[in-house]
Amino acid sequence: MKRKLLFRAASAVILACVALVSLTPFVYLLTTSLVSDMSLVFKNGIALEIQRDMLGLSNYLMLYTENTGLFFSWFKNSVVITIMFTALSVLFSSMVGYGAAMYQFKGKKFIIVMILSTMMIPIETLMIPLYNEMRAFHLLNTYAGVVLPFAVSSFTIYFFLQYAQTLSKDFMDAARIDGCGEIRIFANIMIPLMKPAFASMIILQATTAWNDFLWPLIVMSKNRSFTLTVGLQTYLSPYGSNYNLLFAGAVVSVVPVIIPFFACQKLFMEGMIMGGIKG
Repeated sequence: MKRKLLFRAASAVILACVALVSLTPFVYLLTTSLVSDMSLVFKNGIALEIQRDMLGLSNYLMLYTENTGLFFSWFKNSVVITIMFTALSVLFSSMVGYGAAMYQFKGKKFIIVMILSTMMIPIETLMIPLYNEMRAFHLLNTYAGVVLPFAVSSFTIYFFLQYAQTLSKDFMDAARIDGCGEIRIFANIMIPLMKPAFASMIILQATTAWNDFLWPLIVMSKNRSFTLTVGLQTYLSPYGSNYNLLFAGAVVSVVPVIIPFFACQKLFMEGMIMGGIKG
């Protein structure tokens, strides 16, 4: 009994230390975003001593008033792209993974191998061909140009495939006896059973889309078409960097990622655990 208590106490201390180390950069970012005079932060490297009288909300006011509302445009672009990307990715990937797990058809193993083999292709090698393709379809500087090329990924398909294999096919047979079609079986029966998997992938895919930098930078060339990650980068330049707006914008950009994670944390953990178990 004492060993268990000691083990739990040691585990709690270690986890608390890891959490503290992980949170320290964000806490410092949040604190420095409230400093109006950045020279006080960078005069001796990155100063860790920030006094209370140095803090204020002027950086956040500048963020929403300067540059004729560019930050609002960037934020809106990121929100729309994230919603579109997440919805398409989760919907189509779940359908492919579910179909590959639950149905038997010719060439099934070959198709699964081909899907998984795309994981070995570096994304960077696809950038030029995809850019030429988007230009040919006149999708540059559009939401579709950012979303469509990477909307369905092999990792997401494989995750849903693994999760679907843990489900019993008896549900499908019972639904067919009751007269349900295949689409209705998937929509009304399997999707509720796969709720943890959907929660996990929604969080992961939304985070991926929200934080994506390289592809939106390539596709979007107009200032108002930038996503938030690309737009914030414009505050850094060889001719001068606006750290006031950069730090404040970075803090604002983190909030939409944190909220859904804590809202769906339980389902996220359950889905990640079950998605790695092959039934």
